[in-house]
Amino acid sequence: MAINRVSTNLYYSITADRMSKQQGELIKLQGQLATGVRVLKPSDDPLAMSTAMGAKSAIKTLDSFQSNITYVNNQLSQMDTALGSASDVMSSIKESMLQAGNPTLSAAEREILARDLEGRMDELRGIANRTDPNGNYLFAGTFQDQEPYQAPNPPAVTGNFLEQPTQAAMQAITGRKIQVSAGRDIDLSITGYDAFNNPNTGADAFAIMRQAISYLRDPGYPGGQQGATPADTFKKAFDDKRAELDGVFDQVQLARTKVGVRLREAETLEQINSAASLDQEKVAGEAVGLDYAKAISELSQGQLQLQASQQSFASTSQLSLFSFLK
Repeated sequence: MAINRVSTNLYYSITADRMSKQQGELIKLQGQLATGVRVLKPSDDPLAMSTAMGAKSAIKTLDSFQSNITYVNNQLSQMDTALGSASDVMSSIKESMLQAGNPTLSAAEREILARDLEGRMDELRGIANRTDPNGNYLFAGTFQDQEPYQAPNPPAVTGNFLEQPTQAAMQAITGRKIQVSAGRDIDLSITGYDAFNNPNTGADAFAIMRQAISYLRDPGYPGGQQGATPADTFKKAFDDKRAELDGVFDQVQLARTKVGVRLREAETLEQINSAASLDQEKVAGEAVGLDYAKAISELSQGQLQLQASQQSFASTSQLSLFSFLK
């Protein structure tokens, strides 16, 4: 009788354990269907989970790159707009300089043109000192909180780029690079020195214009002192400044070209990063994703099996032999 009693208990235990496992599998399938994920925890499939986590990590890195590209695009677009405005102003300055170079103009006419050039110079300085929405100077390179070109009114202010001598200004700008993909940076350091300084002399547009305006206002214009050689005349000096300013105009165009090239590069890298992100999403999905048709079929079969087990257990447990053995 003891043996039979143990067998009965064992039957109950085995049957209950089997139905518990079936219920566990059904709960797992229901969780998979609810989340759309096959691997709910690392122990379900360690290799698949590791692959998915690696892909998700790569996606986060790519998202960071995409955020950087958005920032780069905003900065470069603002630079492009500013340099476009600078180009328009420089074209007007060139026209005024051509008119001002006429040696037959009266002193009053030269004064009108001098004032016009001063207004244009201030307008150009405003563009060179333009800031982004955060108040950072676009053309100050790594010195974003420092105005690139101050008006030389206080005695201590020279009006030079970043208030630095030419060589010091060149050395001060080390570059402002933003990483936009694995192993690739985009340099945002299109500085005032790059755009508004003559590459041959190092002089900036504002210093050149101030000197040209001073020639126009000199009472000795255009010939200077009596007996002066052509090389010493104010007219010759003015023409030299005009040619020097043409060099600055070319720099503005070159700077805008550089900005355009970097904008196109950013656009291309954005597309590449986006495609790479989609690929990683696919890798993650294939590693732990759920085959819905298969899961639904397994759930249906599991429910039928559990129902059959429960009915079988209920029927068997009512047999008279079991009642007798109890």
